[in-house]
Amino acid sequence: MTGEDGWVDLARTRRLAVTTAVVALLVAPVVVNTDGWFPLSTYPMYSSTRGVETTFVTAQGLTGDGNQRDLTPSLIGGSDDPLLVVGELRAVLAAGRGDERCAEIASRVSSRDDYGDVTAIEVVAERHDNVARTRGDDDSLVNREVRARCEVER
Repeated sequence: MTGEDGWVDLARTRRLAVTTAVVALLVAPVVVNTDGWFPLSTYPMYSSTRGVETTFVTAQGLTGDGNQRDLTPSLIGGSDDPLLVVGELRAVLAAGRGDERCAEIASRVSSRDDYGDVTAIEVVAERHDNVARTRGDDDSLVNREVRARCEVER
């Protein structure tokens, strides 16, 4: 290939090769299981279906009259990031140290005047129906298991 036509053909061939490579990289995660290998990922945390129920691990305050009171992430885990707090709480429970974390939470709650009505802390695993919870139904709770309980000392 010589002359101007040769350069035009070469440029077209290069564009076609680059376009083919880009399309192949975009399609690869669908065709081949990349297991979330960046940048070739199907982002499975967003593309897979959820089960009917989900378990939430949290800590709740109990008032003197037995009502539950939600606690902030900073009271539960000393951070304002709920994902970090929940992940750490799960790890603490898996390590069998739920009573220690409960005591830490109770200590933080006892120093707050706006939580003066809270007399006890429960670290719980609550299983909820996803559809009912999304709708805001009060009856989304399927099961509630208390993993640790401690008193708030004042």
